[in-house]
Amino acid sequence: MASNFQSRALLEREGIQFPKRLIIANFTHGTIIVNKDETEKTFIVPPDIKIKRAWASVPGVCNFVSYDTNALFANNIINAKERLETIPFEAVDAEFNVFLDKFKTVDKETLKEMNRIVKEKFNILELGDEEDIENLKRATDYVHSFDKFFQLSTYLPGDTVIDKLFTRTNSEVLNKSRKREWVMLLVNVEPGNIDLITLMRTQTRYGTIDIFFSDIIDYLRSKGVEEIIFFDNSCSNFLTEDEYAITNEREIRARRRSLLNPSSSVKFGGKKGKKSYKKRKTNKKNKKSKKRRL
Repeated sequence: MASNFQSRALLEREGIQFPKRLIIANFTHGTIIVNKDETEKTFIVPPDIKIKRAWASVPGVCNFVSYDTNALFANNIINAKERLETIPFEAVDAEFNVFLDKFKTVDKETLKEMNRIVKEKFNILELGDEEDIENLKRATDYVHSFDKFFQLSTYLPGDTVIDKLFTRTNSEVLNKSRKREWVMLLVNVEPGNIDLITLMRTQTRYGTIDIFFSDIIDYLRSKGVEEIIFFDNSCSNFLTEDEYAITNEREIRARRRSLLNPSSSVKFGGKKGKKSYKKRKTNKKNKKSKKRRL
């Protein structure tokens, strides 16, 4: 893991050159923050930068994925980087959708496992512990939403976009020997296997690093990046500003429909219009856990 955890000074001495078009493969945790006024946290894409974001999970759903699958996804993207660097920005959709279809086919092995858990529903509810029941809920959400997984969105200057929060604990990375886990890889930057989060945040052995999508965009824009191809394999659970998970199924479904609606004004996959929600009650037991999936 040495290359991922070099000091910032050493990386600067090596002279990282950011390309005009940057390709990123993200394998961190991910959440959508809900503000105290009940709206999702958003940002406006700044001038002079364009983004293609391929996303694996829909709003409100965990993405269950194995480490080996992450490595397969990363290697496919790395092997295609020359093509993705050179085709016109407007043509990226057709090229990248080929990868997304392939990834979704591979991920159907995970779908089989989640279906098995769902079929054990009654036994789990009767005999399982709290963690088993939580996994059942997440598996059920995954199965019911899988047809909408692995899609591609375009964000242009002036667009209002969901400001997703990307998270990882440092111990998650330090305890892994492979370089495709809990990192945000810069695919077409030398030297290879550079983790963007490590560049942007001081690395320590313990604790959690949180970084918003808007922080990433501002940082890369300051480095001269003009186009970003961002493959996001993280979860998209809803979390309040106070770090409580939103578990009300009706609210989650309403927010998901709104965020994926192509006729509204805030972009996730589609766009989202204004919508009011009843004030919810949160339970402290729903506070976010370090055991979240991607």
